[in-house]
Amino acid sequence: MENQPQGNFKIFRAALMITGTTIGIGILGLPVKTGLAGVLPSLVATLVVWVVMLGTGWILAREVIASNDRTIDISTLVHQKLGLSGRVMTVIGYLVLVYGIITAHLAGGGEVLSVMTGGVLSVNTAILVFFVVATFIALLGVAWVEKINSFLMAGLLFCFVIILFEATKSVDTARFAHKDWMFLSATIPIIVCAQTYQLIVPAVCRMLNNDPKAVKKALVAGTLIPVIINSVWMLAVVGVLPLVGDGDNTIFAAFEKGLPATVPLAAVLHSGVISRFALVFSMVVLVSSYVMQSTAVIGFFEDLLPANLGRKRRTTGIVVGFVPPLVVVFLYPGIFLKALDLIGGGSVILLFGVIPGLMLLKDEVSRRIRSIRVLAICLLLVCLFFMGLELMQEFGLSKIGPNVEYWL
Repeated sequence: MENQPQGNFKIFRAALMITGTTIGIGILGLPVKTGLAGVLPSLVATLVVWVVMLGTGWILAREVIASNDRTIDISTLVHQKLGLSGRVMTVIGYLVLVYGIITAHLAGGGEVLSVMTGGVLSVNTAILVFFVVATFIALLGVAWVEKINSFLMAGLLFCFVIILFEATKSVDTARFAHKDWMFLSATIPIIVCAQTYQLIVPAVCRMLNNDPKAVKKALVAGTLIPVIINSVWMLAVVGVLPLVGDGDNTIFAAFEKGLPATVPLAAVLHSGVISRFALVFSMVVLVSSYVMQSTAVIGFFEDLLPANLGRKRRTTGIVVGFVPPLVVVFLYPGIFLKALDLIGGGSVILLFGVIPGLMLLKDEVSRRIRSIRVLAICLLLVCLFFMGLELMQEFGLSKIGPNVEYWL
């Protein structure tokens, strides 16, 4: 029955589903950007972003519950609330999101695989190998993907615990003193990217039979766990890696080259075994996330393409979804961090910040309660500000650089 109170175990499972969706590729780039801004500014930003992302998730969940439609998705929901303009914004946001996600995975996968082979595979060759293997897994079908992903997630958790345990032995707490509040705005996109989960809100609502209290609990728990994991991971990596210095194994060097944090981390840990664990952790994150996201990408383009394509629809969706990002990665090496910035600062803020803000503003409760209307307007203004800031940086109209000179 709809709205029937749900048991704690079911809520826990829903929370884990949110956590599993949230923890992905963003965690690999997070310590690079946040390390340059400093631990304290980044922790403050992480908490603020968590509150905002939790709020926009609840706005979407509230609309899903009110619709009482067990087949509704976010695209349909936005169309119902905001009309054609909302539909256009959603399609644009999804296009940037899916292309950015695939590009970031291919760029990161190529870099990590190249390092894992000791440079035997060039980055371009490694990108191609990663693409072929990971895409093959994604195309096996949902049943196989779920089984393989369960093993990958278990491996991810095991590697993560081992790396954290060993990394804490090499942490230098003096590195936590660095603060660059001016650079903090440049970290917002990747922090947002590392806390994105809203795509599965309709599925969570269905799983909990549209029970508002159960959905709220699942959203809070499911989003809080990644915040804790991301924060602990950031502290460990920032505490181990020097900010700047000679050589490539620094946070600033990873930032300049657009590398995942685990690449320099694997080099500075004084254990070959642990270094391997760091690289394996990266690869498991990349493959598991790529496989799950790829199934969504194929589905998105299948829905977008005309039905009269028949059997060619799926094949065309695969080509349209994967070939452009593959070309971009070959043309622009080291695009990993830039792709994450574009995802977080562009598509995610549009889809899960601006659009929920507009939905709240048009809601009846916003018309009745002035404080809700003010909150919706503030959400819109903040999201548009950071979205504009990211677009200005992408088009070269603004440049926000880290202040690391005095650490040299």
